Amino acid sequence: MISNCTKDDTRKIHFLLTPDFSLFGLTSMLGPLRHANAASGLPLYEWELVSEFGGLIRSSDGIDIMTNVSIKEVEQCETLILCSGCHDPQTVSSPAVLGFIRQQSYFFGADIGCQDMGAYLAAAAGILDGHRATVHWENHESTQELFPNVEFVQELLVIDRKVFSCPGGLSGLDMMLYLIRIQHDQQLATLVADALIYTHKRGNTEPQRRSLQIRLDSRNKHLVEAVQLMELNIEEPLYISELTTHLGISGRELERLFKHNLQQTPKSFYRQIRLEKARNMLQQTTESVTAISVACGFVSLSHFTRCYQKQFSKSPSQER
Repeated sequence: MISNCTKDDTRKIHFLLTPDFSLFGLTSMLGPLRHANAASGLPLYEWELVSEFGGLIRSSDGIDIMTNVSIKEVEQCETLILCSGCHDPQTVSSPAVLGFIRQQSYFFGADIGCQDMGAYLAAAAGILDGHRATVHWENHESTQELFPNVEFVQELLVIDRKVFSCPGGLSGLDMMLYLIRIQHDQQLATLVADALIYTHKRGNTEPQRRSLQIRLDSRNKHLVEAVQLMELNIEEPLYISELTTHLGISGRELERLFKHNLQQTPKSFYRQIRLEKARNMLQQTTESVTAISVACGFVSLSHFTRCYQKQFSKSPSQER
């Protein structure tokens, strides 16, 4: 259970930043805390930015942020929020960082928050076994494979005992509004949301991505179902004839739907989906280029390389 506050208490939150953290994700969490203080007229929250070595740390935007202290200078946290970006979190999960997380969780009983790939760090530290958590949808599959004892779900906010997590971006705002509501009250959370012009309350279990209808800007059931089938069959791609059989339409009709709505043929759109999946894997995992090409349904490495070069104007090896 996340710790509550008594009225007018000041609660201190430590934000642990790792290299390539999301600056947008961080500010989406700091803004609500600042507005909670302003709306209440009380110092309900204070915060401190922490990094492994202290000093400047670079965000994924290439902007350097000055942290207040190093992990060696922090004794005890009430609440520790782990802020880690999407790109190869293994490179920032040093023994010192993981040991610090374990100490704050096990020894001091801190509430642990995870933003973006923060749940990866928490899982690597061993504090998420038997818990539910969430990470950014791009990293969901690879993270679940690495940590089978953790139940990763693609939701906006997950609270499990003293650990809470969100997948990054604007969901950090949702997470802070939740904390403000349970630690103070709904009225204050509403005042903060209004100050931030945040007019639509999102449920914790809402999906991280927009629906296919919105993403495709179409309500045509055959088009939506065709893309769903493509996204579900990456490693062993379906033949176009298999798609049309499943949908109960002709190949000519499927071709017309894709060209009218997406300005592509079904075959080229399917290849694009598989290449985008490959790009995510290249950026976020250490798997070999050959293994990734197979996982994304390409029959040969040379064919995969040619398609990738044409799509992204760089070779797969240059993506790393």
